[in-house]
Amino acid sequence: MEITRKAEYAIRILSYLAAKDTGENVPSALIAEEQEIPANLVPQLVAALTKRGWLTGTRGAGGGVRLAQDPEQITIKEVIEFIEGPIVISRCLVAPEACSRRTACPLNQVWARAQQAMLDVLGGTTIADLVKAKCTR
Repeated sequence: MEITRKAEYAIRILSYLAAKDTGENVPSALIAEEQEIPANLVPQLVAALTKRGWLTGTRGAGGGVRLAQDPEQITIKEVIEFIEGPIVISRCLVAPEACSRRTACPLNQVWARAQQAMLDVLGGTTIADLVKAKCTR
């Protein structure tokens, strides 16, 4: 499984705004430029993140977006699942009917442990953690 660029960009937007934390609106064009995100994707992601309640925005002159929620309360797992849907390392974990060998397959338990470890890391890492690690510009 690979996390898509779209999810990565959403995480970058949230981290960038959390690092700015001035309470002022940041224009989408500036986010696109400073975070190296295609300019046409930023408004789409901002709209989705706003609808989710993580951002708030203002249109027009002096407009832009800023965080609407405490970055300590937004996990990487939540962002990825919001953008992409459930995070799954192997289909056999969510679609048991897809594999007739599921109960007899020793690999199933490996996938289950790896899945849980991945979800623990993503669910235990917040946007604020990324800012503290200086993962934004």
